[in-house]
Amino acid sequence: MALLQPHLRPPRTGRRRNGPVKAAARQRFASHYSASLRFGVYIHVPLCLRRCAYCDFTSYVVSSRKRKRVAAGLLDELKLHPGARGRTLFIGGGTPNLLGMGDLGQLVARARDRFSLPIGAEVSVESNPGANAGIGYFEALLRAGLTRLSVGFQSFDDEELKILGRLHRSSDTDIFKNARRAGLRSISLDLLYGLPGQRPDTVRRSLETALSLGVDHVSLYALKLEPSTPLARAVERGELPSPEPDAAADAYYAALDLLEAEGFLQYELSNFARPGHRCRHNEIYWEAGPFIGLGPSAVSDDGTLRRRETPDLEKWLSDLESGNPPRGETERPTAGERRLEMAMLALRTREGLSESRFTKRWGMGVQEAFPALAGHLAAGRVEKVRTEVLGEVFWRVARGHQLVSDAILADLAG
Repeated sequence: MALLQPHLRPPRTGRRRNGPVKAAARQRFASHYSASLRFGVYIHVPLCLRRCAYCDFTSYVVSSRKRKRVAAGLLDELKLHPGARGRTLFIGGGTPNLLGMGDLGQLVARARDRFSLPIGAEVSVESNPGANAGIGYFEALLRAGLTRLSVGFQSFDDEELKILGRLHRSSDTDIFKNARRAGLRSISLDLLYGLPGQRPDTVRRSLETALSLGVDHVSLYALKLEPSTPLARAVERGELPSPEPDAAADAYYAALDLLEAEGFLQYELSNFARPGHRCRHNEIYWEAGPFIGLGPSAVSDDGTLRRRETPDLEKWLSDLESGNPPRGETERPTAGERRLEMAMLALRTREGLSESRFTKRWGMGVQEAFPALAGHLAAGRVEKVRTEVLGEVFWRVARGHQLVSDAILADLAG
């Protein structure tokens, strides 16, 4: 899943406006971003067959007719970014593969063209089992420019899938086989740990199944009980046990050992990849690089301004169908907020926070900006390492302390 990007009335208008997005609207919207930058591009497809019990992302269960309107709206929104150049493309959700083969293929191809992605650029699409997942579907996406598939499986244990409210079952693995047969060379898998009542051995078995399917990348996310979700309410009512932090930690470190033994490199707190299969799009976020988001609730940030589009699907559709940019909120983070974000994001990575890069950008050293690091350094929770070749200094969370990194990062915020 992309890290930043998560029952309706019938439309009030009977016909969609087919004219172009207004030129003035394009100019006004595009003025937020510098065309001299290369952006990570994220497109949010807020569609699901059913909302999962743990999910608080922006997603909607809608008719096939409204899916077509969403696809058309995203194509219209592409026109709001003339001249912006991309480094990577990530289409997430939701469930992007609920869109028809033609609609999703067109979205991939148009986005690659609109943002002038370089040859060899990473183009990722999230998919879920149970939606469109045939060989022909993936062949069409490959022709449009897809290079990487990210599958939201979450668990290979049927009881856990039931708790999570997932529609698929552990045996629904054709999506992996079909993607390979179509010619996809890079496949990622999302798994969750820290579920109510989950045992470390079920996480290990899920990982072993994933490895047997030949995936190239694993994102292993800790479940967060969001207050508004059915899963959180079930725990509050005592219908399910509370997640056990010790069991979650055991599962995480056992998973780390297993993945490393199988040739995966941990390059971020929750992400593991075989050589050549790191998610370059997410690395833009961790490097505090510039990115553009399209779709309901998507976030854009050029390093100066940050903008979040409305999460309201009806308002988003109405704006675009009227020839206007989607409404949203824009803010200008302070220098102090930017420094903190840069440190917190980099410390999630295995490489860590570059002393020279930080100093060059902010005119002060890392420890000068964050005195609280001294205590964590002395306690061995944070380490300061120097590269052998260039002698560059990096700050990073020490191995064995990854799961207390949130507490370390909270100290930086003061």
